[in-house]
Amino acid sequence: MKSPLRSLRGFTLIELLVVISIIAILASLAIPAISSALTRGQMTQTLNNARQLTIATQTMSMDTTTAGGGASWTVGGNGEQLTVDTFSQELMTGKYLTESDLRKIYAAPGVIVPANTTNFTAENIAFSIMQTQESSPSDQPFVITRNWENGQLTTNAPYGDKGFIVFRKGGDGGTFSRPSDATNPAAVTTNYAQLKPLQ
Repeated sequence: MKSPLRSLRGFTLIELLVVISIIAILASLAIPAISSALTRGQMTQTLNNARQLTIATQTMSMDTTTAGGGASWTVGGNGEQLTVDTFSQELMTGKYLTESDLRKIYAAPGVIVPANTTNFTAENIAFSIMQTQESSPSDQPFVITRNWENGQLTTNAPYGDKGFIVFRKGGDGGTFSRPSDATNPAAVTTNYAQLKPLQ
């Protein structure tokens, strides 16, 4: 007959260490996959933000072309090139986007546009907005995440060298996760020198 004390025996220290080691190995394998999936999800949201900004700007430009006056893309009613702030003000004045909409659109991981900011600047938004006019080709990039600069990825937020977002004037765009895509003409453009971001 077995002793009752023998049947209540717990795990040995070796058994516990083996189980803890297995859990640690599995966790170390899962964390990179979870982190990568999180980044892809964040990039998809940022792409949606770029799409909303482009659609609002297209609508503003169409209204200006039809009715006259006001800004068209990043060119003001008097033909002057707009800044990030004056471009944003034109979108808000025409009621294409509200101030809170713009704050959400301009934000991304590592870039939060503070609610108490009195104006929008090239340094406090997640995108580089390229100088664009009605005659610009439809495949010209309109917005690119700020970590892309002249055909290379920088350490800037959002995403650093993990990838970048491009959205074109014609209404198409994508997320690119390979650093080599930063110089890929199919991803961005070969005319890097002609892309001038708003200040």
